[in-house]
Amino acid sequence: MHCFFCRNIGDAGDCAELDEADFKHLFKTLRARIGEKIELTDGNGCIAIAEITNGHRIVVRERQLFTPPARRIHLFTAPPKKQKMDQLLKQCAETGIWSITPMLTARTISTPEKKSVLERWRTLLQEGCKQAKNPFMPDIVMPVPFEYALDNATGMCNTCYFGSPADGDNSFDTLRPGADVAWFVGPEGGFTETEETFMRERGFTALKIGAWVMRVETAAICGAAVLGFCGNAENCS
Repeated sequence: MHCFFCRNIGDAGDCAELDEADFKHLFKTLRARIGEKIELTDGNGCIAIAEITNGHRIVVRERQLFTPPARRIHLFTAPPKKQKMDQLLKQCAETGIWSITPMLTARTISTPEKKSVLERWRTLLQEGCKQAKNPFMPDIVMPVPFEYALDNATGMCNTCYFGSPADGDNSFDTLRPGADVAWFVGPEGGFTETEETFMRERGFTALKIGAWVMRVETAAICGAAVLGFCGNAENCS
């Protein structure tokens, strides 16, 4: 069953409206017929089944509301180069990361500046959510300075970690059930000593998630997956 992003999904019996691009894709490319069923998601926890009726109308037949995860992972990452960033975003949707904040560190090599990139990033996240059947689309913003990212993370997260393959540990003792978690991933070459000092002074915990040095996009997804799963004795004992 094909899945489409719909910003406003009504109740059963209501008509749903797709964005122009999805509408054309459904009726011109896929040649949807009367009686055909499609899936809709709004990125805010709702997934619905809809039916094609007369006049290219899309009528909601049933809908399901999902509860947000008890632990929400907020990824703060130095953005890798374009193709790798694109792949990372799709994987973020598959992993269930709650929000993504690209940040500009001392060693950041990719610095997207055009605001048009934000719309493309959101489109990639939508595609990732549709493929993964993830009802919650991650929030994403334009790149922010490292110092702003620190303030943002400590203001909204109960626990903060940063990747440190050299001297990090693999302890999850600081994780609390139901707590929002910040996961900081540095650029190629890692964080500078000064940046690591700033994070430690803010109460961040250095975390080592593998035996070897990982690429930015690998560390971002692996760390988020581990932090989302661990912290409970039955999972990480």
